[in-house]
Amino acid sequence: MFRHTYSIVPMPAPLTDEGLSEVIGFILILALIAALASLYITYVVPAQGRELEIKHMAQVNDQFLQYKTAVDSLWINGQKNVPVSSTFSLGTVTGLTQGAFVIPIFQPYPSSGMMVLNGRGESITLLADVMVQGYPGGSIPNVNPVQNDADHLYVQLMTTNTSKGGGIILVPDKGNWTIWLNITATVNPGSSSQVTVPPFPTPTDASSSISWTELKTWINANLNNAGGWISQLQSGLSQTTSSSPSVTMTLFKNNNTVFSGLPLISNLQNNTWYTVDILDDAYGLRDQLEPSYTLVISNSTSNWISYRYPAATGYQGISIVLNHPLDSLEFRSTNNYWIQQDYYYQMGGVFLRQPDGMVSRVVPLISVSNRTGLPTIRMVDIIIRGSGNIGGSSPVQVVSILTSLQENTIDHQKLATGIPNAKNVTFIIGAQDQQTAQMWNQTFSRVRQAALSEEFPPAWIPVPVQTGNTVQFTVQDPGNQYSLFLDYTRVNLSVNLQTVAL
Repeated sequence: MFRHTYSIVPMPAPLTDEGLSEVIGFILILALIAALASLYITYVVPAQGRELEIKHMAQVNDQFLQYKTAVDSLWINGQKNVPVSSTFSLGTVTGLTQGAFVIPIFQPYPSSGMMVLNGRGESITLLADVMVQGYPGGSIPNVNPVQNDADHLYVQLMTTNTSKGGGIILVPDKGNWTIWLNITATVNPGSSSQVTVPPFPTPTDASSSISWTELKTWINANLNNAGGWISQLQSGLSQTTSSSPSVTMTLFKNNNTVFSGLPLISNLQNNTWYTVDILDDAYGLRDQLEPSYTLVISNSTSNWISYRYPAATGYQGISIVLNHPLDSLEFRSTNNYWIQQDYYYQMGGVFLRQPDGMVSRVVPLISVSNRTGLPTIRMVDIIIRGSGNIGGSSPVQVVSILTSLQENTIDHQKLATGIPNAKNVTFIIGAQDQQTAQMWNQTFSRVRQAALSEEFPPAWIPVPVQTGNTVQFTVQDPGNQYSLFLDYTRVNLSVNLQTVAL
């Protein structure tokens, strides 16, 4: 009989996915985090960086506008040797102090920039036919009317008979005053000889005194002596006086005589022209004039007196050529998320350059305006002395000092002021590229449109012409007469850059 022995073998446990699901879930969570981080880095971080850089560019724009205002205040008020500091932000700083758990890749990468002094390649040329001050001169100015404060106002007189008196009367159409310029005899006092009185008698020594007899003798010999020093004095005082024909001025103001018979020119000769500048500071008439005014001259009573007004004296017509680089203060961006934008200050204007073109944010200090029907061309020529550049993301301090200021002086020639002083004025811009030239062409077109809105004939202000990298803008009198006002101011600035540590 056989006995069977059986052994019990345990069956394997069925497979479960509990552990696998945890791993997969963890991996999926990591993948989700990675996807979210990737989306954040791809879209959110650039958006944040773009927003920061846009705000930074707007800040730079405002800083350039503030810089222009600061420089304008210097030259308008004539504040020489007064430093003005302006701070410019070169870049965006996203986190000066970060927490322990801030991951750098979740922050926009900060941008940087560079400030550059005189790093551009533009130049400007001023061509003009102008009237400048210079005696004796030879050009006849247009003084009908005198438009503003003139430096000089010349009148010429001539007589054919110095033995006769006479003159002219000058009356302005504004202001209650009258001037007489007369040719008259001026008395020259005679000279007297020196008379010596004999010394008073003195005692021979300190212990003695003068006797009455000695005193009486001295009085009879000197004070009562008709042939002594008294007759000498009478002889000296009796010398006859002389007279000579002279030009004199008499001023009446508010119906009162301010001065009368003030001698200006003596020892006149017949048939000779004599020049009087009635705005000479010695006469005190400058403050009595109210521009714009016309001076009316009357000479109806003395046919031997002739006058010239306006006078061909004191002014010379010349052609001037002024050429120099267009100095600049420039910011060049290094943006990581936004388009590159370069701002720069030049000729008192603020300009913006970016990949799709250029634009003038503030028009430079060149303008054409109306002054009683005649074009006035104003130019403020700002010269920036200095060079160098500073790059990075830290702020930069720009220190500007007005070193000198010249008004209406070009190449040591003083422009005639208060009267039309130019026949034509031409600006020529030599740009560093066509994009810049196009921007200047648009700028001059804006200046022209503003002038035409004041009812100037278009022939006086032709359309600006651009040829390659050169732009030309002209204001002219079609009749080739001195009918324009050129107002020129040269501003010399000393500028330097300094880094400001954060």
